[in-house]
Amino acid sequence: MLYYTRLLYRKYSIINVITFFEVSVVNDFLRVMNSDRYQYTESNVFIEEKMEDRIATFDMFFRKAEGDGFAVVAGISDVLELIDIINNTDEKTKREYLSRVIHEEDLVEYLSTMKFTGSVSGLRDGEIAYPNEPVLTVTAPLIQAKILETPILNILNHQMAVATKTSRVTRAAKDVPVSAFGSRRAHGFDSAVRGSKASYIAGCDSHSNLVTEYLYGIKSIGTMAHSYVQSFGVGEKAEYIAFDKFIKHNKEERHTLILLIDTYNTLEMGLKNAIKAFKANGIDDTYEGSYGIRLDSGDLAYLSKKCRIALDEAGLTKAKIALTNSLDEYLIRSLLDQGVKADLFGVGDSIAVSKDRPCFGGVYKIVEIDGERLIKLSNDIVKISNPGKKEIYRLFENEKAIADLVVLKEKDSDTDKILMKKELVIVDENNRFNSYKFKENAYDFEKITKDFIIDGKRTDEYDELTDIKKSKAHYENRLTQLLKGHKRLDNPHTYMVDLSMDLYHLKSSLIKKIKSQMQNLDE
Repeated sequence: MLYYTRLLYRKYSIINVITFFEVSVVNDFLRVMNSDRYQYTESNVFIEEKMEDRIATFDMFFRKAEGDGFAVVAGISDVLELIDIINNTDEKTKREYLSRVIHEEDLVEYLSTMKFTGSVSGLRDGEIAYPNEPVLTVTAPLIQAKILETPILNILNHQMAVATKTSRVTRAAKDVPVSAFGSRRAHGFDSAVRGSKASYIAGCDSHSNLVTEYLYGIKSIGTMAHSYVQSFGVGEKAEYIAFDKFIKHNKEERHTLILLIDTYNTLEMGLKNAIKAFKANGIDDTYEGSYGIRLDSGDLAYLSKKCRIALDEAGLTKAKIALTNSLDEYLIRSLLDQGVKADLFGVGDSIAVSKDRPCFGGVYKIVEIDGERLIKLSNDIVKISNPGKKEIYRLFENEKAIADLVVLKEKDSDTDKILMKKELVIVDENNRFNSYKFKENAYDFEKITKDFIIDGKRTDEYDELTDIKKSKAHYENRLTQLLKGHKRLDNPHTYMVDLSMDLYHLKSSLIKKIKSQMQNLDE
């Protein structure tokens, strides 16, 4: 937030267009207006054609997740914050910004006085989601829903990419904690701050970002840099002094005392200096804080085992060994297979930029207007949209998630069956011979679609999202509900996500309608 304020201050203070105080007010509204031009060009057409009050429904969803598995939802709370900004920013402030980039007076007038009066539903932060499920649904007057497209996708595509990669990394790490150390590799201020939050929700035990701690109350941690060691000079004596001073100035506050030992030579110099410095300062297994070493290069499996033996022989059995150096889920899995001795994995760019799949690929599509269900067709089957307002029911057998069923929100026969726990058969949309039967009273269900805003008013589900630790706990609980095959990193067993019979028939009828019209054109 301060980042944007400074940028605007530099730009406008020279020509006295705006004061610093006014910039800081406009600052948050810029998040709302972080949009592609065409959404406002189209909105002007809606104004001219008097379409602005038509009620539209848009779905945000994705078509594929990394590794063909599931994704982790993150960023919903930030989307809802945008709507608060729309409603709480005064008309004068909106008008001052809008008039600089939009030249149609009627559109500026509409947007300056606009409050969000619609409804928002979807999956909560920390939820596990699958392709083609509506992650977020906005139902609102057309322009209100339209101008949110890019801001929503900007937020959710970034945070869900980070959260999904974090889930893969932390699942590979098994019982070894993972810390997100990637702020310096993140793509800018928001990427670092919100990405650290998303990584925490999706399984990281900790992170290193100060602003994330400031905004969300999630404590940040850190170790030390090679430059810190080098600041005291070159060689064995300088390294020892660096370690000694670090311990002396931090131990009284019970800070984490993790010494980086590979600046010169890991086993012959760094490890020996670390043990010597710990003992000279009375740091041993009675220390109330956390202490240990970090390895950032070399054969981590081999070096960690050697370090563990030396630390134990020195009586420092509770000393932690933290490992860093371009770690990802594959390298972590390999290290564990080699019997690595690790108490913490620090992961940087792999998580911070979702290195293997940086573009999450979420889309925002209109599915209904004024009660008329809409569909988008394509030669690519996966790009054919699902019409109408929808919600998702997760179906369980023996406390394990078996399938998700996407149903029509208003009057769906399969919903009635679920609520009464009647026998239910779900059928693969693309292979009608592939079906699964849930026997009567032999399954449980949960509607995982939540209502966050109804007719412009917050719900209790909205307030629940403000607690990041609850979102993290929700994710961790969801993991326990998945079958082992669905959690595999490589070639996971396909999780069933199907359409209700009513939704399937609606979709089919719309496709047939369009094809019929095409045939008539050819005649």
